[in-house]
Amino acid sequence: MNNKYESPLQEFPYTELRLHTGEYFDNPTQLRQAGFANTQIWSVVQAVAKDGSTWYCYGPANIWTNLVGYVGTAEHHDNDTYYEERRYHKEPLPS
Repeated sequence: MNNKYESPLQEFPYTELRLHTGEYFDNPTQLRQAGFANTQIWSVVQAVAKDGSTWYCYGPANIWTNLVGYVGTAEHHDNDTYYEERRYHKEPLPS
């Protein structure tokens, strides 16, 4: 598999479409029922690094490990592209 990783520190380049409450969708079915194609549904997963930063990875909807939720976009993906964001917190996590 040749994953096309974009710039690892690049913010997700598309407008995230979420529930009216601002929360993530719980599953891809909710997005399909709202009219999104599978190629417009992104999973959002999270990991915390030792330095206290939080990594978010946006990718195809078939990623479930450390899943935060799902978002839809007007843009379509190719099922092989991932975006990673790193967010820093003011206080590092305890060792």
